[in-house]
Amino acid sequence: MKQKRFLRELESILFFTLEYGIKNVSFKVSDVALKRQAHVTEFISKVHKGFMKAQNLIVQNLLLLGEEKKNTRERIKESNRIRDNKENIEALKEKVEVIEYQENVLRKVADTIAWQILHNDITVIRRLYNFTAQVEIYNSNLNHDLKVVEEIFKQDNERFPLITDITSFIQIGDLLIKDRDKIGVLELKEGKVNEQISDILKEHSEFQCERKLYYELENKDDKFKKQFLRYVKQEATALNTLQIINKGEGTDSLGRNIKIIDNVFYTEHFTDAVQSMLQEVNKKNYSINYIDACLAVGVYNTTKIPIYKGFDAWKKGMGIDFPTIDIRAFFQSPVGHPLFLHPFSIEDKVKVVAGEKLILMTLDIHAWLKMFEGKNVNARLMSKRETARLNNTQSHLKAFEYNGQAIEIENGSIKQIIHGGIFERMFNQFQKPSSLVDFLSITLDEGLLEFREETQG
Repeated sequence: MKQKRFLRELESILFFTLEYGIKNVSFKVSDVALKRQAHVTEFISKVHKGFMKAQNLIVQNLLLLGEEKKNTRERIKESNRIRDNKENIEALKEKVEVIEYQENVLRKVADTIAWQILHNDITVIRRLYNFTAQVEIYNSNLNHDLKVVEEIFKQDNERFPLITDITSFIQIGDLLIKDRDKIGVLELKEGKVNEQISDILKEHSEFQCERKLYYELENKDDKFKKQFLRYVKQEATALNTLQIINKGEGTDSLGRNIKIIDNVFYTEHFTDAVQSMLQEVNKKNYSINYIDACLAVGVYNTTKIPIYKGFDAWKKGMGIDFPTIDIRAFFQSPVGHPLFLHPFSIEDKVKVVAGEKLILMTLDIHAWLKMFEGKNVNARLMSKRETARLNNTQSHLKAFEYNGQAIEIENGSIKQIIHGGIFERMFNQFQKPSSLVDFLSITLDEGLLEFREETQG
């Protein structure tokens, strides 16, 4: 999709996602106004209407992009077959990369809706992600999904059904449904076999007769039985996940007992500083800041002079060899905080997506690790051999590496490895480095306290 058209579509989708509800109610939105139930009901219905409009546009654009990507890949395959010149093939590959970037951006807008209906609760958000690639939209049965979505919303506009296939991270159910204070998941099963399975399970749920269930399945072929087991597994996974989300505890898909702790740690952010910097570059080409004497932030207006190329020289001049982080990299992070939830103007968000404004960051990691000393916490870079041994596992959770070295923090007998999520909070959620030191130190203190209670008890 051509850049101008994509950015125009994105701007409309962001309006429906972020502003439509506020701008279409009959009252001025405020904490006082929202104490009246009539106002709350109207506000929720308008916000959901905006979500519906945004969702429809996301689906339409993902379908267009999916078809365009499919055709471009076929052209690459044909170009390779006829041994076309490398420049043409590379141009087609670059086109696929652009399309995939646009898809990631649109999925992040869908994530923006999901994060709002899930109250920005990362403990819940992670439960919905199974570390598998999302389906290609043109392979989804979206026409059926859209019909069901319209029916649900038409019946009750205080319920909002989100199509999970258009998000980056929701991999349970076909629809995630926000219904007042509860979250629900709906599997949309089509086909004769699924209808039969559904009928069998409904009957079993009603009569609870194991023998009848046995006889129902006894004469079915292996294909039916496999589909039955797959159906039951999906239903069980959805139910277990909803139990954790709505009740705060339950069993996850790996059979682990999960209990979500309600303790809240309030972190400090530098979001306001970035917002001011985005405004500053309307008048000049760049704005730089140094947060907590260790985090370098540069915001650049790229439409005139490419001053952003000097960011790496600036960090090297300060003796920093940490990678340069472009905020746009987090569009590829399934459970990463959506950029669009930050309180920047829609215009600025679109310009960041387009690369007309850049937000670049880097970290003096040695200065950051030194902050732990003031918390009586020992922080060290592990050796490359230790790190390789630590990360040489099949687990999805890998330790963060800096130049091939993981980071270990220690308080007494309690040790903890720092993972990439901490740096996602710093570079993507704009949490202050000093605040993250406080957070990690407190988790170690709590772990040490629990350990002492167990050993003394």
